[in-house]
Amino acid sequence: YINGKAQKVVAKFRAYGSYAESFADYARLMKDSPRYQAAVGTGVAQPRVASLGPADRAARFALGLQRAGYATDPAYADKLTRVINTTLRLQRSMG
Repeated sequence: YINGKAQKVVAKFRAYGSYAESFADYARLMKDSPRYQAAVGTGVAQPRVASLGPADRAARFALGLQRAGYATDPAYADKLTRVINTTLRLQRSMG
């Protein structure tokens, strides 16, 4: 999305030899990039945030990524939050 309008663009993406390489690179990006520090921190060490459940912390993280410009889709945080919450529900049902 550019100026609120969906646009098609050609962009370069990294390719990985394995899922493990992909996940390691993502973790490195989140850890090392100042751009995403607010999203990664999301104040988890603060008592009022630490007391939140996993779904609420996931929503805060997703919104932080969106605010940092991780994705241009204005609905990115909502979509990511739904995916995370579905995964959490599946984990609970299998546990």
